[in-house]
Amino acid sequence: MSLSSYLNNVVKQSFTNNGITIDEKVIKLSDRPDLSQFQCNAAFELAKSMKQNPRVIAEKIVSDLKENPIFKDVSVAGPGFINISLNDTFLANFIQEMSIDPQMGIKADKPKKILIDYGGANVAKPLHVGHLRSAIIGEGLKRLAKELGHDVIGDVHLGDWGRPLGIVISEIKRRNPELVYFDENYQGEYPTESPVTMDDLNEIYPTASAAVKEDEERMIEARDATAILQDENKPGHRGYHALWQHIVDESIKDLKKSYDNLGVNFELWRGESDCFKSIPEMMDIFESKKLLRQSNGATIMEVDEPEDATKVPPLILKTQSGSVGYQTTELATIYERVKEFNPDEIWYVVDGRQEMHFKQVFRGAYKSGIVPKDTRLRFIGFGTMNGKDGKPFKTRDGGVMKLADLLELVQESAEKKLEESGLQGLSEEEIKSTAYKISDATIKYADALSNRTTDYIFDIDKFTETQGKTGPYILYSAVRINSLLKKALENGIEPGKVQAPTKEEERMLMLTISRLPDIVDMAFENKSLTEIANYLFELNSAYNTFYNSTRIISEDDNDKRQSWVQLSKMVGKINKKLLDTMSIEEPERM
Repeated sequence: MSLSSYLNNVVKQSFTNNGITIDEKVIKLSDRPDLSQFQCNAAFELAKSMKQNPRVIAEKIVSDLKENPIFKDVSVAGPGFINISLNDTFLANFIQEMSIDPQMGIKADKPKKILIDYGGANVAKPLHVGHLRSAIIGEGLKRLAKELGHDVIGDVHLGDWGRPLGIVISEIKRRNPELVYFDENYQGEYPTESPVTMDDLNEIYPTASAAVKEDEERMIEARDATAILQDENKPGHRGYHALWQHIVDESIKDLKKSYDNLGVNFELWRGESDCFKSIPEMMDIFESKKLLRQSNGATIMEVDEPEDATKVPPLILKTQSGSVGYQTTELATIYERVKEFNPDEIWYVVDGRQEMHFKQVFRGAYKSGIVPKDTRLRFIGFGTMNGKDGKPFKTRDGGVMKLADLLELVQESAEKKLEESGLQGLSEEEIKSTAYKISDATIKYADALSNRTTDYIFDIDKFTETQGKTGPYILYSAVRINSLLKKALENGIEPGKVQAPTKEEERMLMLTISRLPDIVDMAFENKSLTEIANYLFELNSAYNTFYNSTRIISEDDNDKRQSWVQLSKMVGKINKKLLDTMSIEEPERM
């Protein structure tokens, strides 16, 4: 239980003692920390419904709370606000209890099984900057849920089955029509080695994609290739499928390297193609419930509702040519996930511009009954990462920036600043390793700090600074704490029992530490890493203020010295826990 939850129960009991029942939370951090640590506005908010003077209600509660020794000061302010400050010994004992709890108070009330769909990479293409937010937000939310004790499964959900694959296959056929994959009469085994590399694919897709937009004949070829790939009864399917498998395998090898470099790990590496076998069964369910109708040769499902302010477009489940699209495979994927995993919730961490798509899909899933009403489908949209011009991040020549290129740009900036700092004793390899960790933290912390739902500007120079709300600042503070703990160990100073604070900097640090469980709960509730990023800055700022005003290692009083080392250890542990949630690794030196 967090400190605020404990205090909330105590104060609510005082209201109950005075004949007042309150369901909602009544305690919050004080808006005026110079006057009190916490405040309660419930008396003021209840006065109108109770037809009583709010100050009279507040004075009754204050009178009751003053009998409790955990409080140092309780008073009424203004028309009925209650100011509360804690007894220092109680605060120290609470922090001590947190220090011996491996989870430091972080725990879900009711653990759930959650499946998170994030990543969304497409085969035959490298990761670009647009994939960054999905990967790091999704990974962060997955780790956050696991930290709370939920059973979580992450799925990359590859785009491996739609028209882009038809475009690639038709382009390979144009260039190399002699390949055995295009011989409809071939009955032998196909080569085990791919005829195309990832470098080939990186060139083929953009070239072919541009070509089909300009040439109707090439677009028809791409559509035909897609249809052959998706229908095992069509002549040539066997060869197209074998070539497709090579393309997928080459892409996954490349994608795994990119995701590994980001510290992003998926429990499942499935794609649109994996659900294809379930589409006929799912369509039979839709048909049996009379949910399908024909519209201009396409098979659709209506999902609009009477209360909609604007009409929600129908789901297009089959095109005029009989092929299936993104909405159909999305529904089939949900259908399979529910059957295989029976999750309590499925989250989709995707670009905010896909909100309508998922609104349609979710409605279709519930309307058809392939998802139980008590299984929650949640759309977790995000904005774009932009350059200083406010537009989506591009290369200097205006093209789409590859994720690897962005990482390289930020790493170069980090290396330059490391060299300018005059850090001694690091080899060239150590500088590169440290710079990579700093660049990784720079990107992930800046992304977490921004509101998930809005676009934000990524400023390399600003976000690589070691002061202010930046990843490097948090890493610098973490390195300082780890260095102090190492020095304490070398001097035989063990962490000890947390003592009552003797000065305001120490008291504020304890209060900041105590907020950890609430911050994690709030981040999980909001499906956001912003709360984590802000808290890390507040915690490390509080610690650095305490550190700069305290001679920790050289303190003569052993109890104080051990207590201060324990507080340092707790901050170090919280840093590691929350940085790991954002898949950020601490360097040894900075």
